[in-house]
Amino acid sequence: MESFDAGALSRYDMSDSTYRQLQRDHIRFEEECAEKFSNGFICRILINYMCYAQENFLKRFESDIEKAFVNTEHDQYKKDDRISFTKQLTEKIAEFDFSTNTSFKKRVVITYLLEQFTQLPLSEREIVYCYHQYTSIKQAMDKKELLIVKQLTGKEYEVKPFDIRIDENTLSYYLIGYSRLKGSIGDFESHSFKLSRIKECRSKHKEARLSYTEIKTIKEINDKFGSAYIARNLVKKDIEKTIVRLTKKGYENLYLKTISHQRPVPITLPKQIVLNGEEYFELTFDCSFQHIRNYFFSFGAEAEVISPLWLRELFMNDYRKALEIYHGD
Repeated sequence: MESFDAGALSRYDMSDSTYRQLQRDHIRFEEECAEKFSNGFICRILINYMCYAQENFLKRFESDIEKAFVNTEHDQYKKDDRISFTKQLTEKIAEFDFSTNTSFKKRVVITYLLEQFTQLPLSEREIVYCYHQYTSIKQAMDKKELLIVKQLTGKEYEVKPFDIRIDENTLSYYLIGYSRLKGSIGDFESHSFKLSRIKECRSKHKEARLSYTEIKTIKEINDKFGSAYIARNLVKKDIEKTIVRLTKKGYENLYLKTISHQRPVPITLPKQIVLNGEEYFELTFDCSFQHIRNYFFSFGAEAEVISPLWLRELFMNDYRKALEIYHGD
């Protein structure tokens, strides 16, 4: 199948901002950087977006197209044509050859859909991209049935679903609940699956009700760590306090202003200290250690993990490995 390249994009009057957003989403969801998009990627967005917005899609589509083309040379693009093509697009879009098709009707509808998609917030775009996984999970939750979840890595899990929730740090959706590897006989453990990392999911049509204790526990874990950091086999060290010392630049410029993505929240007010004439800020956290690692590693010399010691050593080893790369020659 031919690629949907920039030349084809120009024939659909796609704005640069729409194209760049699709590039970013291709990396987020497909985990691949590409100058050209496969027809499959574009078709998936188009079909899923119409399914996602089907209740008000036609009404909104009609209104927007009328505003855009009123009193223009394209007045022949009539209502019946648009509705007919919308139905056709839903059923046949995977068969379209985007790289060679210059049909006006198809160009307008495709451009409209893609631009509407890229204007959605990231979390909604993730739901659109993963629409079939999302609806399968919701149906299983409603029926309190066991899910079979296959990740992009190929691993398959049996999951007793609790909820689909957005993580406030990553702004992505996660399926949270209790899981075990498919085919194993071990206990179900608290776990979360990023929605866009789920390749396939289906109901096993087997009852999977959560107990009062399981519900209470998963809520507490989610509230404490966030949906992105629900760990399996939580132990005491997972709630041990972490102390991070920041330089003035690290605190005022990086932590408070620049690096907002996945920013952890301290449990007490920052403690100001002076060492060797330099001002520092010590922040105490009780979030997941992986959360600390993901967030503060990029601070480099502007952040220092004080405790726990094992986490401090982990940072040291990571930085040492990075330094060895630069000293390799």
